[in-house]
Amino acid sequence: MKAPRSCPKSSLSSLSRESDGEIAQIVRGLYGKMDSLKRSPDEFRSWTEEDGYQTFFEALTDIAPPEARARVQLLQQLGAFKFRSGAGPDEKKSLIGAVFAEPTEDETPSAVSGIRSSRLARIWAPPQDSLLYYIMTRPAQAGRVLSDRLNPTNDTPFRLIGHPFTEVRSTDLAAVKEAKIVAFERESEIHLITAVQKILSDWDQDATAAGGVEQISLLEALLMHESVELVIDETTPDLDPLCSHIVASTFERYLKGTFLNFAVEDFFFAWPPESEVEIEERQAREMDQELEEASALLTEEMAPDDLDDDLANLPMDDAVAPVRKKKKKKKKLGDGEVVKKKKKKRP
Repeated sequence: MKAPRSCPKSSLSSLSRESDGEIAQIVRGLYGKMDSLKRSPDEFRSWTEEDGYQTFFEALTDIAPPEARARVQLLQQLGAFKFRSGAGPDEKKSLIGAVFAEPTEDETPSAVSGIRSSRLARIWAPPQDSLLYYIMTRPAQAGRVLSDRLNPTNDTPFRLIGHPFTEVRSTDLAAVKEAKIVAFERESEIHLITAVQKILSDWDQDATAAGGVEQISLLEALLMHESVELVIDETTPDLDPLCSHIVASTFERYLKGTFLNFAVEDFFFAWPPESEVEIEERQAREMDQELEEASALLTEEMAPDDLDDDLANLPMDDAVAPVRKKKKKKKKLGDGEVVKKKKKKRP
């Protein structure tokens, strides 16, 4: 899938692990398994043309807008309608309408997509040399096309780049979370959020028990989805990206059904985590809050609210204290006699 426009491109370049080590091993494994699909498709799963049409129809109706006109436009980009030569506009409109008609009371929910896809098969088909046609009708040929692209000897460089995003703020990854994108392709590169590997591994056992190709893990199904989009973008660059996504989803569902969707939903319940910077900032805020609360508590203990009331109830003496008279000082003479200083009479 294409990256969202608001995806932090700077972090993509600074926080990546290119095709070495574990990542390179994954790429080699994908090449080997697509080569096996090319040689022994029956060992992967049984698959008929009816299965292919039904899987494509389900991917189309799940991903495309609900309006019939929008779906018809996508079908016109991915293939061609094939009406009988004498069919008029009304008949053509009726046949197309029947493909996307609402279920009737007589139709069970499990049978609806099979009935509708069979109607689509009678009036529409993809080009016989297209990757979509191979996926729907001849998976071995799809394996050949994909293994050729993943071959280490291919002239066009191919890279799988993992992004841990550990140093990116969770708020900067909001667009990725909202779009629920765990991988995307860009200019002969497939970018992967490496943290998704664990949750996909946890879901693998359930996906295998429910059907699908046992030899392919959910991580490999995810990367093959992106590989299909990469091949289509390189060979048909003018095709609507939504069409590429529908084709890739058809191959993904051939491999593992719809389990990848459930696993990705599960992944985004707890992702992205806070970055180290965000954790430090949060801890600092919590410390400031604790200090503020402790300071307020100490202030309350030192100066209780009822202090003024306690002082008002203390016993107070309203009497005025008597004023003492100053004693007259006696002056000593040199012989030790004490004499009083006489006041001079006024004339």
